[in-house]
Formats: sequence, structure tokens, C-alpha cells
Amino acid sequence: MGLGNVKTQITTETKWDTLDCPVCDGSQFTKLFEKQGEPFARCDHCGLVMINPRPSYDNVIETYDEDYSTFYIKKADKKIQRAKRWVRSVQKYGVKSGRWLDVGCSAGFIVKAVEELGFEAYGVDVEKYGVEFAKSNLGLKNVVHGMLEEQKYPDGYFDVISAYDVIEHVPDLNSFIAELKRILSPNGVIDIRTPDAGHWAVPRKMENWNAIIPSEHLYYFDKRTLPLIFARHDLKLVKHMFNFKPTLKMYFGFSGK
Repeated sequence: MGLGNVKTQITTETKWDTLDCPVCDGSQFTKLFEKQGEPFARCDHCGLVMINPRPSYDNVIETYDEDYSTFYIKKADKKIQRAKRWVRSVQKYGVKSGRWLDVGCSAGFIVKAVEELGFEAYGVDVEKYGVEFAKSNLGLKNVVHGMLEEQKYPDGYFDVISAYDVIEHVPDLNSFIAELKRILSPNGVIDIRTPDAGHWAVPRKMENWNAIIPSEHLYYFDKRTLPLIFARHDLKLVKHMFNFKPTLKMYFGFSGK
């Protein structure tokens, strides 16, 4: 459900990272526009849109705070009902029970819905306030504060891994996806939701799209580039769900069903 509210201040002291494309390793980019002092560019080879160069993640991670979770918690009842609809869509796909990990779990509403619908539920998030709310107010035991890679979950442990509005925040995409693959069970599914840069509803002037958020959203995928980066890790697109809104909804796994 997102990783928090980023408030990076660009100053003369800000450190910048110049990156190759995480999807195709391309090093040639076309600059698209700037927003709040940060340059948005498109990879000339695969078309991925990303902030490049971008403020060092050491600068960014320090600015995640509780504002996002506080705002989110105010809508708890509606968010839990929506979460249950999303969980049921996975059950309709064919994964009825087992272990479910929600990456970027925020205040734990997906984890709570998962638990109520019969899964063994886990969650992880970098924003501490949301995790504390999930434990103290929702009674969730298996939610932890920190980065996914730090948790050292067992190999093949999860039947479902959800990452809703998360992948666009991740500093090292290939390390992140490699970890998703390692902890996914052989017949498991990864449920990804992220802004769709190729959707017909995105403004012609992309900088006017409300999903363009400097420092917070580092990458902007479309229906081609998101499957490409998962394919680098031998994870296949097994379902692409249509959406009227500019959001990609895709399931990935080791094989189709």
C-alpha cells in the first residue's frame, strides 16, 4: 500500500546516483521533463521511465515518516473492505489458502483481510508507525518493520506475495525481485499493482499525471516493461487484469496456469 510519504529536499549537499536501466541495462536515456528539481527520463532501449539521475537513496529513506500511514488509517474501514476484494480476486485465481506476505503493508489492512479470509498472514514495511498500528490496533503478530531483504524468510515460504503500490518505490529493483522469487513457493503467485505509464488516461504532458512524485516514485512501468524485468528473473506474467484507471494489475509466477 505504499512505503510512506517522501519529502526529499534538493540542496547543494544532495548526493545523486546515475543509473543504468534496471530492465535492460541500457545506459542511453532521453530526458522528458523536470519536476521539483528531479529529472525524469525514458530508456532509449526498452522505454522504462524513471528518475535519472536521482537523489541518493540514503537521502530518501531518512525522510519516510508517519504522515502517509496516519492519513491512511483514517480510512480504515473502507480500506479493509477494499483489501478483502483484492484478496478474494487472488482466491478466484486459484490460491485459496497458505502463507501470504504483503510487502509494503503500511497499517496492515491487507494483512488483516488476508488473515480473516483464511491465510497465514505476514507483512513488512519500512515505515515504523504503520507497523506499530498493525500490531497494537489490529492485533497482527507477523508484521515487521524493515526492508524485505533484511527479514531472511525461508526459501519458497509464501504462496502469495502482494506488493501494492510498492515496486515503483524500490531502490534496487533486481535485488528486490530476486528476493521475491527466492521466497515464493513453486506454485505461488506474486500480485503486483503499480501506476501504468502506458495507460490511455495518462495526460499527454506526463508531468501533469498525479502519479509523478519526485523521489517517491522512482520508476514508471507499462504493460511491456513490468513483465520484462520479472522475466530477467525467470518469473512469468500469468495474468494481466484490465483496469479503467492508469494502474497495472499483474500476477507473476514460475509458470502459467
